[in-house]
Amino acid sequence: MAFVLHRAIGMKTTGAKRARPLLDWVLSRGQEVLTFQVKRAGKRYEVSVSSPGLKRRLYGKFCQGGVNALQLHAALVAGFRDAGWTSVAYR
Repeated sequence: MAFVLHRAIGMKTTGAKRARPLLDWVLSRGQEVLTFQVKRAGKRYEVSVSSPGLKRRLYGKFCQGGVNALQLHAALVAGFRDAGWTSVAYR
């Protein structure tokens, strides 16, 4: 049904590799920048922290449910903000 709907109204589907994050927060402290994301990964959710400057993931964990992933994301961001990091963007 979803395929028919996409085709009928001309919507484009995106592949799993190009999926946009459900949450995407950017925090900074001095010259350092970190990205905190929640992405859908099949039936699971991936919570990750990465440094765009280093181009590698610093932390990653898969959660079975969306609520758990959102709670983990919130706890990570809160911990970094409590340590002096500032939110500079969120999407």
